[in-house]
Amino acid sequence: MSTFQERSEYRKNLNSPGQIHLGGEILEIKSYDVSVKGIMVEIFPGKILSSLDDIQASIDSNEIVEIFVEELKLTGESKIVWVKQENEKIMMGLEFKDVQYNSQKLWMKRMAYRQQKSFDCSILMENNEIPAQGINISIGGLAITGDLKTCSLNDGDVVNLQLKGVAVYQALGKVMWQKENLDGSITMGLRYMELG
Repeated sequence: MSTFQERSEYRKNLNSPGQIHLGGEILEIKSYDVSVKGIMVEIFPGKILSSLDDIQASIDSNEIVEIFVEELKLTGESKIVWVKQENEKIMMGLEFKDVQYNSQKLWMKRMAYRQQKSFDCSILMENNEIPAQGINISIGGLAITGDLKTCSLNDGDVVNLQLKGVAVYQALGKVMWQKENLDGSITMGLRYMELG
């Protein structure tokens, strides 16, 4: 009976593009190293998650992400094990949780529900209506931006939302993360708690 080889021999060097759904945004990735248990990827900055700090804040709220690796036609849920910056690149280690192969069509279907879509919305607080602009929307939540400092919301707070021009008109949303933009506006990611 042959003995097990070193774990590294079961790893495959890979240089494949792909995408990851993290913090309400779909980010481009490059895959470098894959095994039966997980994968290492480089994350390219997005509009909302543009730095290591942004990505770390999003991970603190939810360490489970969805990933698509083009060359392997692999998609599914993965757990973020680590994230770090190396030579100005943001690198991430992922552990596979629930993945499927030959599933490019499934990923494209999921992407259709995460539209980069501009729409009007507002946060309703104590008879006040604070206007905002939607950036993207999915079946699990949305990202909004605007002059939201007056809301004084913290991560974990639950708010009433009114949406215009999308299929959902009212929702109860939980604040998952917030980011202050260079112009002083706030971008906020919310997860649906209840849809109306």
